[in-house]
Amino acid sequence: MAKIRYVIVGSGWRSEFYVRIAQAMPEQFEAAAMLCRTSEKAGYMHEKTGVHATTSEAECASLKPDFVIVAVNKTDIFKVARYWLNKGFPVLCETPAALKLEDLEDAWQLQCYGARLQVAEQYHLFPQYEAAIKSVQDGLIGDPCAVDLSVAHDYHGVSLIRRMLGAGFENASFIGKRFSFPVLETGGRNGIILDGEIVNKDRIRLDIEFESGKVGFYDFSSVQYHSLIRSTGYRIQGTKGEIKDGKITCMDNGNHIIRDLTWENPFASYGLTDDEAAIARLLSRMKTYIETGEEAYPLREALQDAYFAILMDRALLHPYELIQSESQMWS
Repeated sequence: MAKIRYVIVGSGWRSEFYVRIAQAMPEQFEAAAMLCRTSEKAGYMHEKTGVHATTSEAECASLKPDFVIVAVNKTDIFKVARYWLNKGFPVLCETPAALKLEDLEDAWQLQCYGARLQVAEQYHLFPQYEAAIKSVQDGLIGDPCAVDLSVAHDYHGVSLIRRMLGAGFENASFIGKRFSFPVLETGGRNGIILDGEIVNKDRIRLDIEFESGKVGFYDFSSVQYHSLIRSTGYRIQGTKGEIKDGKITCMDNGNHIIRDLTWENPFASYGLTDDEAAIARLLSRMKTYIETGEEAYPLREALQDAYFAILMDRALLHPYELIQSESQMWS
């Protein structure tokens, strides 16, 4: 397969994922350039990553990348993605697709008129979660009816819930509350913290009930991403069994079966984390998408994730008030 070349718009923490993937797998990926807002930032990112960094949009366009990655602040993601789509480039943007319903509708219309937009929703491609979802789809626990999820925030979390339940584009109701608890800081994006302080962190509890009666119980605090003392976990319950944190318990032909799910990080030999490996798979699929139209992560799925995240936020602004979704143009 020909090497995939891309330009990265943005210079934040997420943008460096795409640099590391290219550096780990140079035979498959090439980060042709990073587009930064200031010359100081461009100099810093070039020194830090070794990738050519510039403030010139024209220079980035002249490199004729296969596609453009938009990894900017989420409040600007859709605006920047639309800019590059209007220039004729395929775009893979970071999550969420947009923060406003009207922008989600605009994104769908852009694709309907030929723009090539994909969203880098990666959690369903984490090896363990992918194995769990496949086991549900294979019927190993019967019809899935409920998911307890404490794995990822907002659109990532609801993406997993919808896929684990096989809920598709069903409408749903949302009810919940935001809490705040003190916790010792033990880690962050830059690594382990040994002298952290006790700080207040939000914890969100939401019940998401789909029109079929299936329910997602969402429970998450951002501290879980980098903490030594706060874990993540999930449980999928079906009519014949359940999957909990990588272990499946079910009834099969009258036999009680307990076994571990099996999965493999396909890029472990390259030194990539599960998160980076999932993104690498999306990058690989972008080439196919551009050539054949087969989507890396269907845009309508990403729009539904972002729409549900909007409703989750709305439910938290009105604790214990039921918020109801409506069918959208992409659903």
